[in-house]
Amino acid sequence: MKSSRGRLGQYSLLHSVESLSPYLVETELFTEAAFYVCIEKYKAFVIQPVFGPGEVRIFSENSKFRIVSKTNTIICVDREEVYQHLVRNEIKQKYAVIKPIKMNCRYAQGNCHYFVTVHRRSATCEWRLHAYTEKVKTTNGRGIYKYFRREIAKVCLLAAKQLGAFFPACHTIVIEIVYDMKEGIWIHDTVLHYPRSKWSQCLALTVKSLLEPFIPITALLTEATFSDFLHRYHQVIIKPCYGQEGLGIVQISKTTDHSYEIHAGMKKMTKSTLEETYRFIEEHYLCEKYYVIQQRLPLATINDCPMDCRAIVQKVDSIWRATGKIVKVAGPGFFITNAAQELQSLENAIRNSNMPYIPIDLLEDEIDEICIVAAGLLEENKSGIKIIGFDIGITNWGDIWIIEGNDTPDLSMFYKLEDKETYQAILKAKGN
Repeated sequence: MKSSRGRLGQYSLLHSVESLSPYLVETELFTEAAFYVCIEKYKAFVIQPVFGPGEVRIFSENSKFRIVSKTNTIICVDREEVYQHLVRNEIKQKYAVIKPIKMNCRYAQGNCHYFVTVHRRSATCEWRLHAYTEKVKTTNGRGIYKYFRREIAKVCLLAAKQLGAFFPACHTIVIEIVYDMKEGIWIHDTVLHYPRSKWSQCLALTVKSLLEPFIPITALLTEATFSDFLHRYHQVIIKPCYGQEGLGIVQISKTTDHSYEIHAGMKKMTKSTLEETYRFIEEHYLCEKYYVIQQRLPLATINDCPMDCRAIVQKVDSIWRATGKIVKVAGPGFFITNAAQELQSLENAIRNSNMPYIPIDLLEDEIDEICIVAAGLLEENKSGIKIIGFDIGITNWGDIWIIEGNDTPDLSMFYKLEDKETYQAILKAKGN
């Protein structure tokens, strides 16, 4: 049975489960009629696109209306003005949903919000809770969360079971929970993360896996994790959950004078405070896509340019085999290798890098072993894949990290090598 993957479709599926209904925030398709009913009935409500991130919040205060979006806050004096502003300036998609904010105004600003991630290894496995991500760091939120923990776990697992039955290809679901001592627990939103999502892939590779030490520390990007990661690592990378070719990837660094440098592509800018930095990220990136945040790896360099290794593994005679490797060297001013200025064999790259001497055979064997194990785990998460290109980070000290895997890798870079033997071997394996 097919059902819409959008917010309204997911709400309908959850609402059909009687034991979940008390935890659901009433959600309707945004229409003029629905808007006027909502603004009459509630002091605070939110409008979201049917698909994807983004929201606009409306608060009724002292006979006026405050509209809060990612980019600005405006005050309107009457309901008609609010409606016209929304349809002309805020609602970008063809369809949107409207729902009340089921907390008092203080909590509606972000307190007591958690993103609960549930994951299963495959469609036949049980759902399990794997991450509780605070939206905004608070002093009281964690205490209240501990009070509701068991009930939150029960609600989230039940919701995942219902959605997973209708979306069998989805193995990771993020459930946004809002709660306080007065109002209790509400499911504010649910987001499906399919196997191509970097968040889903991270869980597939790390949950009860020997590969966990080879995966960079990763979390959903929220204001709380942004602060925590920069405090812990001083330099982080944020990536869209869905994306290719390095688009939307940003590096943020805490500088010695306690300002923050934002590096995207070749462009750099500095913000004076953590709050200002996050607001810029929120306005320019989070309004369009869901993101993860990772520790920045100290990649080995060639002439001060970061490098990583693209390793290809393929299903040959029902067995995963390593069939090729190539090193990409980032262009001057870039921190990622998608804008590669140079391609080299692994042996030449190690020789030309700032790394100490490492026996190439041992390094290749370790990369092969790690990638073959990873391929088996990703195949569980997405059946039917036959080829995966892994981006492998190698640090100054020779440590190996899996940056990510792509089941539709670009093979043209192998053709650019002077020696075409690796390219031919990949094509031959692909034809089997």
